[in-house]
Amino acid sequence: MIPSRPKGAKATQWSILGAGDTMSFKDYIIDRLLYIIFYYISTALVILIMGLDLIIRGEQPNLGNILYALLISTVILGLSIGFDYYKKRRVYQVLKNKPDDDSFDYIFNIPDNINREHEAFKRILTDNYMYFENTLDEYRRKFKTQVDYKSRWVHQMKTPISVIKLILENEKDRELDQITRKSYESIEEELEKLSHGLEMELYSLKINDFEMDFKVEEVDVLEIARSVINENKNAFIVNSIYPKIKSQSKQLVKSDGKWLKFIVSQIVSNAIKYTRVKDVENRYLHVYLHREADRTILSIEDNGVGIPRKDVDRVFRPFFTGENGRRYKESTGMGLYLTKEICDRLGHGIGIQSEEGKGTRVNITFYEGRSIYDLRKD
Repeated sequence: MIPSRPKGAKATQWSILGAGDTMSFKDYIIDRLLYIIFYYISTALVILIMGLDLIIRGEQPNLGNILYALLISTVILGLSIGFDYYKKRRVYQVLKNKPDDDSFDYIFNIPDNINREHEAFKRILTDNYMYFENTLDEYRRKFKTQVDYKSRWVHQMKTPISVIKLILENEKDRELDQITRKSYESIEEELEKLSHGLEMELYSLKINDFEMDFKVEEVDVLEIARSVINENKNAFIVNSIYPKIKSQSKQLVKSDGKWLKFIVSQIVSNAIKYTRVKDVENRYLHVYLHREADRTILSIEDNGVGIPRKDVDRVFRPFFTGENGRRYKESTGMGLYLTKEICDRLGHGIGIQSEEGKGTRVNITFYEGRSIYDLRKD
């Protein structure tokens, strides 16, 4: 994934000593305070030498002339500083009005022929910007090539998996001994894992171009849940897990049906994974749907091994497997990360309630009155 600036972060601006967005005249004076001090020291030395010369010749220095010389010197200093700031003000104005996005095109708007120092800065910034753009384009090309290759490979792997599944279905229809049938069921279970892994890889590639494959529509949440349960019916049967949808009322929410199905599929897959390893008789997975004031909440609950308290707040991090992942060796740490990432992009909320040894409940919140299109612009 091409790295980008974190969401909500603002680009660094040239703010020097002051509270404004760029250098003010007050900051400009403070920045040159040492030069001003040395200027007055040199002026004072000249006046002192001239005064000593008058005293040596037996003449009395005139205080009015000294003050007049200091006044003239101050006026000349003020005019020179003011003129220099006026010339450079155009540069500070460009920096002040730079956009807050990731664009660096404002560099080319820095005016020329200000002074040699600013010319050198602009040349360095321009060279670095062009090097950055060329390097970024190179990485983008490599990244796109890699994504295209992986997507093609995933699609190619799906075909032989489908063929193997079809062969197994045909073989299971024949009269088989118990050992052979058990072997076929084990192969079918492993194929389901492989198919699930390929699907997760494909969606992890698609999420980089989320806006290109995104469609808002009214979706029946319970219908999606039923579809996911039916697709995993073999895993439920083999592992003696009893799924049940406890809400029957049809409820439409605004979302993307394909991405939402992937979210539910990941949650159901995790529920199966961590429920089948628990040694209990009544393993279950329950689906609830209820409305609140301005939201609809889909809950998927299991009575699996649960998540240790110390891991609950970290399960959405990429590649985090936690104590359960180390114990059962089947976690990649990417399923819940992708689920959270997609929920954020769709504008849905997601949360986990879990108690170790008792089970886990995942809540997906669909907010009403929130425009997904507006969220995608952020």
